[in-house]
Amino acid sequence: MINLLSPLISDSMIIQRDFPFPLRAGKKFTAVFLGKTYEAKETDGKWLVTLDPVSAGGPFEMEISCDEGSFKIKDIYSGDLWLCSGQSNMELMMDRLRDDYGEEWDSFNVPNLAPIIRQFKVPQEWDFSGPRFELTGGSWLTASEPVLNQFSATAWFFAKNLYQKYRVPIGLIGAAWGGTMIETWMSEEALADFPQIIAEGKQYADPVKCKEIADNTSGAIENWEKNLSREDLGRAQNWQSVETDISSWKEMSLPGNFSNAADETPELKNFCGSIWLVKEFDAPNGFINKNVNVWLGTIVDADKVFINGVEIGNTAYRYPPRKYSCNGLIKQGKNHITIRVTCVGGEGSVTDDKQFKIFADNSSVELRGKWKYKIGAVTNTRPGEFFFQRYPMGNFNAMIAPVLKFPLKGVIWYQGESNEANPHNYAKLFEKMIQDWRKRNREDLPFMFVQLPIFQIASDNNENCRWPILREAQSSALSIPFTGMAAALEAGEWNDIHPINKKDVGYRLFLAADKVLFGAENTSPGPMLDKIRNEKHGIINNKKVTLYFSNCGGGLIIKDFSPKAAQTNTNINKDTAPVPYLSVIGSEGQFRLPITIEEKDCISVDVSSVKNPERILYAWADNPRDRQLYNSEGLPMIPFRIILNKDGKNV
Repeated sequence: MINLLSPLISDSMIIQRDFPFPLRAGKKFTAVFLGKTYEAKETDGKWLVTLDPVSAGGPFEMEISCDEGSFKIKDIYSGDLWLCSGQSNMELMMDRLRDDYGEEWDSFNVPNLAPIIRQFKVPQEWDFSGPRFELTGGSWLTASEPVLNQFSATAWFFAKNLYQKYRVPIGLIGAAWGGTMIETWMSEEALADFPQIIAEGKQYADPVKCKEIADNTSGAIENWEKNLSREDLGRAQNWQSVETDISSWKEMSLPGNFSNAADETPELKNFCGSIWLVKEFDAPNGFINKNVNVWLGTIVDADKVFINGVEIGNTAYRYPPRKYSCNGLIKQGKNHITIRVTCVGGEGSVTDDKQFKIFADNSSVELRGKWKYKIGAVTNTRPGEFFFQRYPMGNFNAMIAPVLKFPLKGVIWYQGESNEANPHNYAKLFEKMIQDWRKRNREDLPFMFVQLPIFQIASDNNENCRWPILREAQSSALSIPFTGMAAALEAGEWNDIHPINKKDVGYRLFLAADKVLFGAENTSPGPMLDKIRNEKHGIINNKKVTLYFSNCGGGLIIKDFSPKAAQTNTNINKDTAPVPYLSVIGSEGQFRLPITIEEKDCISVDVSSVKNPERILYAWADNPRDRQLYNSEGLPMIPFRIILNKDGKNV
């Protein structure tokens, strides 16, 4: 039987509408599709059929035959194919959002209204020997209530908005991998100006060497974990038991960083090993015979959780939210919750400002406060893992090159966090990657991307912060034709590099695509400094700088991010709005100065208090505390910095 080379060609596939579509095999074959017979022709040692362009629609069937027999590919739709790539925030699946966006699953219960959206997840593989011709595996999933958990959340919300407006089937080709830098998604040709980066990837072209590294690394980690388990007194003495005497255990306040207790217990400073945390609580009547949930936020690095001595769940690494259930384990009166935390790198903590409670229906027990703790074992830092997928070119060769052989509607891209250590060359790398992907697909391939959201504790503007430099590099890509950006600044979480709000991110990617591809009139990506108009406006009488912006819609507005307004983050009355600020840097330092909204697309700042003003910053921090300006459609102002000439004009 004939084997079509790409797993993308299979049951439930979506082909790109209005473009010729290729089918390849290792031997001669015939395809019958929509009443037309196609005879394969040999090219480059493969047999190729190119289907005529097909308008949006389906379902269709295709019959493939060769000398040995025939088979059918069923349930084919013609629609729009989107390559969805980047790192963990593109990879993050809907499963993690279920408690926040449960209505997405409920929507499939409405007959005939479920969108035709399908996802193909590219196998996560790397290859440093060169671009592969085809993928090694994968299959199509049709969006439905049972499988929505497995869809990329960012891609789902993007596709759902597109489908709701245009009613065209959407195919999502997911090729993302957490923790990866942009260099890993670039070809050797795209990196031609960066020979050192190419050499970094080329050193892993030898599979024997790679296996040796992988075996040594995994073996060292396995030995570390075995030693920790063997030496852990808590495991040997069953500290999870309610019979354990914790009266002599020390106390710490949680949530928080374990090092905060280091003044009393020096061994918690940069602690590595296992630590046991115990808290007693009284169960309210509402817990009895109910579905009880235990939410613990995120924990660094790994955990096992017990209720009254019975394990209810465990997580092996720091990022996923700890959401466990303990049905039937809660009793009237006193109960125990025990957490065994494994700290691998000296950063042990229970993350602050996340839900930390046990609850059922309308009853809950708040877990914040004093906990008893005792160290189970102290060890050295765990040997580091080796991630081949984080080295240049590997992911491109295995995961991207085979996909670019197929016609695509466009690309959505969510990446950048892993380039934080060296943000200054990101703009050039990003441009080179876009150009190279287009060279391998088509020159006008639309490219939509997400600008990084906030992260870390809120702070004043600071030119040395790295995330705003990355955001600037990302927004500079808008100068490339057929690109669009989703501004996600406020969609982030200060204490989580994987923010839950992928609904707004997906919607803003949709706005960008709708504007770039379909000519929709919207204000995506949000207010941006209008450099052309600002060439005519600078410092007036050395007292005021006036700045104009595009994409303001009905006008600039202010959103309040004070603690009181944090829960709603709604628009506020202009008369009572807090004053927004930006930073002006002069010869005597940096000054935080109030902004005045002059017109619907214009702001000004009085700089009379600044000697020799040189630069202006807005929202220029990893998590800028001054970021209150939005347009009438709720899109945030894009962070900017301006260098002023001697005559006062910005450049």
